[in-house]
Order: sequence, then C-alpha cells, then structure tokens
Amino acid sequence: MTKAMLWMACLSLLLMVMPVEARQIVDMTGRKVEVPDRIRKVYATSPPATQMIYAVDPGLLSGWNAPLKDREKRYLSPLVHDLPVLGGYFGQGRVANIETIIKAGPDVVIMWVRRDSALNRRMEADMKKAGFPLVFMAIDGMADYGKGFRFLGKLLDREERAEKLADYGERALKEAAAVARSASTRKTVSVYYAQGLDGLFTECHTSRRTEVIGLAGAGNVCLCRTRNDYGMERVSMEEVLLADPDVIFVQERQAYDRIRRDRAWRRIGAVRDGRVFVIPKTPFNWFDRPASHMRYIGIKWVMSCLYPDLYPIDMARETRLFYRLFLGVELDDAQVREILAG
Repeated sequence: MTKAMLWMACLSLLLMVMPVEARQIVDMTGRKVEVPDRIRKVYATSPPATQMIYAVDPGLLSGWNAPLKDREKRYLSPLVHDLPVLGGYFGQGRVANIETIIKAGPDVVIMWVRRDSALNRRMEADMKKAGFPLVFMAIDGMADYGKGFRFLGKLLDREERAEKLADYGERALKEAAAVARSASTRKTVSVYYAQGLDGLFTECHTSRRTEVIGLAGAGNVCLCRTRNDYGMERVSMEEVLLADPDVIFVQERQAYDRIRRDRAWRRIGAVRDGRVFVIPKTPFNWFDRPASHMRYIGIKWVMSCLYPDLYPIDMARETRLFYRLFLGVELDDAQVREILAG
C-alpha cells in the first residue's frame, strides 16, 4: 500500500468514528433537543409544518405527508415533485410509515403539537422509537406562524429567508385588524362555511378552522363548541335557511354548483346576491384543510369577498407576489385565474 493510499484509508476510518457535530436547541414548547449542527433533511409529521418547511427551503424536505396531485405540482418547485410519501399524523387515524421515514433519513423530525394530547403522545412514541431528534412546533393559530417561521429559520440556518416570510404574514394580520376595525362600524357580515358535496358540513365559530372569519371581523353563523380537531359539523338545510348568511365560502366545486342551482339554497341572501365563493386551494388550501400559513393570502382573499368597497385589493397581483415569495413560482395570467377560481 502506498503512503497516499494509507493516508486515505486512515482518513476514511477517522471520518467513520468521528461523532456528528451536534448542537442543543430549545423548541417552541421549551424542550431542549440535541440536533445535528447542520440539518440537510427534515420530515414534518403534518401538512401545516411540511408546508412551512417548503416555504423556508423546499430542498430540505425529505418527503410529503400525502401524494401530490399533478395540478399541485404545477405550482411547486421541481425539487419536490418526486419526493417519497412518508405519511403523517393529521387526523382520521392516519399514521406515518416509520420504515419509509427511516429510509428517507431525515436529520430531524418536526411535530406540530396538537391540542389532542393522545395524538401527541402517539407521534412522540413512534418517532423516539425510530431514533430521530424530535422538535415540537406550536402553530395552532395564525398569530403563531410568524414565531414558527423564525423558529424554523434559526433551526435550519435560513434566518433571513424565514424573516421575510414572517414579516409578510404579520403585515397581513395587521392589515386584517385594521379592515376589521373599519368594518365594525357597520352591520356584521354573517358567513356560512360550506363543506361536503351537499354543502351541509361546516365548522363551529370556536374552531381554529374558521379563524379567518373572525379575524376579518365577520361572524360565523354556526355558533357552537367544536367536538374535536377534525371538525365537520353536520347541519340541516333548515338551519342554514334560518341563519340566512350574507356570504358563503365553499370548499368543493360540486357543492358550489349545487348551491347555485338548488331551489332551497336560492332562498338564502348570499345566493340571491351572488356572494358565494369557492375557496382557492391549489397547491395548498387558502382557508382550511389544512389550516396553514396559506391563510396569509387567504385572509386577504376573504376580506376582498366580504368588503369589496373597504378592501379593493388587486388579488391577481397579490397572488403572484405570494406565490413568488412562499412557493418560489412565477404565475402567468391563466394560472392566476385558475387559482382564484378555486
């Protein structure tokens, strides 16, 4: 063996036995966690956190929680089109695929701490068993996202980028508060949030899923305590008729078509006045399912629907700006129209 070959062999052996450089961080719940000094790949256990990591740096994602649809790929970086589907913990009994996560090899796992403590314990147990450093994020409400982005920026060494994202969101919330104050001098706009193919599933006014309605200064007509985080409260046609909302936001296009055509729905003021709106959802939903930082642009869209005179925003321009900043894509006119059409 030559001296050069011997030196290379020694160097390789040294690299194999050297410990990975690590640092200690404090997560958003105050836990001290040891993570690699340089984080190259991240897995998040639920879509809201996964979407935030994408916004900070799509190259850091190790996989998705659910398969991407072709129409979603059109609005995302090619870097993430073919990432594996690792699953996650986001309600309805969904769990992560531990073997696939181990194969993807993230340096750290990020978990959104849910109100459902049993689910938190299940997630934590699974990830500890797999041997990954666990970092908790507390991002239940829109006011938490700015802190969430700054936390990710520090954790992932992308602080300047994360600050831009947090700043956009906090300015959006301040803008919403100002518009809501102006609107408070008028009669409160009543809103019904229609889900399901027949439009008769909704969310209580206490649900985080309808947070944008309250932040925009409007009133959710479904006054109740939400039963669980998944939501989907069933209501009757008679209850919606009795509430007679001024505005209806609809998740599914099929429900929108039905609401516009159906004789019973046409008795409601929002339908008669043409104030029924399909929620934009490509590549990620602007309003709910999941309730994520996409609501930064969502609340602007909601206010433009509620108060076209008070808030005459150019949504096409704002959509281009938001998608460039958060998703890293440039939109043409046809794409903007497609997104805004829901």
